[in-house]
Amino acid sequence: MKRWMTALLAMLLFCGIAAPAAGAADLTTEQKFETLRQKGIFSGFSDGSAGLYQSMTREQFAQVLYKLLDLPDPVGKSSYSDVLRTRWSFQPVEAVTDAGLMVGTGYRKFSPESPVTVEQLAAVLVRSYGWTDGWNTFVSGKVSPWARASVAIALQNQLIPQMKDYTIEATRGLLVEAAYAVYEKSNGGKLYASSVTPISSQQIQVNLSRPVKTVDQTHFRLRDVYGLEYNVFAAVLSWDGLTVQVYTEPQFAGRSYSLYVDGIPWAFVAKSDDQAKPTVSSFTRVSDDTLELTFSEPVERTTATNRSNYTFNNGLKARGVQLSNDNRKVTVTTSNQDEGVKYRLYVQNVKDLNGNVMDDWSTEFSTDGKSPVASFKFNESTARITVSFSEKVNADAARNLDHYSFDKGLYPVKAELSGDGKTVTLTTSDQKDATVYTLTVSGIPDLAGNRMAKQTFQFAGVAHPSSPVRLSSMQAVNENTIEITFNRSLSDSDVAKLRTAVLTDNGSSVSMSGWPQPYQALKPKSDGKTVTVQFRTGKDANPHLFRPGHLYTARVTGIDNLDVTDNDNVGRFAGTEVDNPAPRVTKVVALDDDTVKVYFSEPVKNVSKEAFKIDKKNGDKGDVNVTGVKGIDKNDVVTEAVLELEPELRDQSYIMTFISDTVTDAAGWNGFQTRDGSKAYAVEFRGV
Repeated sequence: MKRWMTALLAMLLFCGIAAPAAGAADLTTEQKFETLRQKGIFSGFSDGSAGLYQSMTREQFAQVLYKLLDLPDPVGKSSYSDVLRTRWSFQPVEAVTDAGLMVGTGYRKFSPESPVTVEQLAAVLVRSYGWTDGWNTFVSGKVSPWARASVAIALQNQLIPQMKDYTIEATRGLLVEAAYAVYEKSNGGKLYASSVTPISSQQIQVNLSRPVKTVDQTHFRLRDVYGLEYNVFAAVLSWDGLTVQVYTEPQFAGRSYSLYVDGIPWAFVAKSDDQAKPTVSSFTRVSDDTLELTFSEPVERTTATNRSNYTFNNGLKARGVQLSNDNRKVTVTTSNQDEGVKYRLYVQNVKDLNGNVMDDWSTEFSTDGKSPVASFKFNESTARITVSFSEKVNADAARNLDHYSFDKGLYPVKAELSGDGKTVTLTTSDQKDATVYTLTVSGIPDLAGNRMAKQTFQFAGVAHPSSPVRLSSMQAVNENTIEITFNRSLSDSDVAKLRTAVLTDNGSSVSMSGWPQPYQALKPKSDGKTVTVQFRTGKDANPHLFRPGHLYTARVTGIDNLDVTDNDNVGRFAGTEVDNPAPRVTKVVALDDDTVKVYFSEPVKNVSKEAFKIDKKNGDKGDVNVTGVKGIDKNDVVTEAVLELEPELRDQSYIMTFISDTVTDAAGWNGFQTRDGSKAYAVEFRGV
């Protein structure tokens, strides 16, 4: 027996072959046809009709069996001379033949367009189930002797109805009824749930005691404790047919609901959307026998105070575990920790209040015995204070304003720890001029739990500090140039001091060895907030540095009052395929009869009268000379220039061309565009 037959027979015997599928009797033949059509098992006619009262041909029957029973694709040569490979039914006909469900009508003949009789239909379906002996073979009605047993079995299993004559042609409607019975039995029909578990506020998992092949949301209804019905959007079946993920509209956390699975209610309490696992956000060694861990969210007390969830190496033991009232801080008391020994703490199985279990976590610590020491720096421009520690300190403690105090009514507003874990930037309330303040820093521990001694620092207040400079964005404008935008305008001095270091390319470190100091200048019309930075390498003025598909990080430094807290001076930008073209004249406009204005594609310098040549368009040469450049020096960086001419222009067309080795870009690296392929680059304009 074919493998698919064995599996189908086992499923039918397990589910009960005699009982009709739940709900099938409530459907009309048209509704059953529509279900099978949606599953791709049946197809209608070109006019959209089902043709339920028309006869079914043998090749149409083969097509339905092929899809209904999910038969394997045929292999080998064509079995029939009247069903060639080019015929639409070749594949299903060969598949039912390979499966032993249908045979030919003569030597190499299948008779694809011949009708199927009711008894032939019954025989094939019974054969597909693998049923043979042991059935009551009495049939009331006309039936061929060879088909009597098959018809009897089909009748007992309600695959076909009682009829007076089983030798007549079977209609498409009769095949729909039979195929739907097979479909319901082999594809699940009624779902048998064994448990229902809420996963989130919009997802419910249904575990089945009997596997099915397909499922949809029509098997499920959701109601809350008040009788309100909720939409069921989708039902997704697992690969083994035993688990269904049901997706609904949002449920209210903590409210009781009932999920009806084919009419049978299963009660549950809706879950919160919180699926985030708790994590250890900070760790402190308080003393020789005490450790403190702070979790990212409140945790469940039973698991958080279970000593077995806290283990150590090197013979160290957890003696006791306590949880704070806010359910976030865990204090672990250990056996005595030996001086100079490195220990590792392992934490596992701690849950948050929604039952999410943490990932295993560990950290190394030692009894170094050295307390951190702080140093002090005051920015007289921004009035911000920098406290730098001799080693990395506990992040939560460093950001806790309780560890910083001032006299004379001054108080801390914000404490920001930088990415190095050692530098804290303090912002205070409004300071007063001509006032000496004292800052006291105390109680901040290092990562091993050693707490600093109290330290004091004095500084003179600044009543009207300037705002710090902050990096806003970075953007590549071509393959070797980026634009860096800040929160406020920069001075020429700021631009001169600016240093830009490209750090990574798609996560890999970038070496800037061989990159000279880049050209940098304020971008025109940017309110002084955007700096253009153009890079070059030792050999190439236009290197392909910033490539498309690559993500780069860069750090800016050097500017006074630049905010570097938490690496805020590091930005990201994406590469581009845009090249860095040579500067060129984009437009020429006659201002009057002896001056014209030229517009450049980018800031340029070295603009001189020798860079330009003007001829009449009609071909006359040398009758217009550029005698000077108005109002600019050769080293000025400009985006436009006014040229003085003689003799006077006339109302006719002129051609301006350009001389090499004259004008350059603002960096002085790329020369003027003078050629356009094999021709001279030229711009036409008209006199006045």
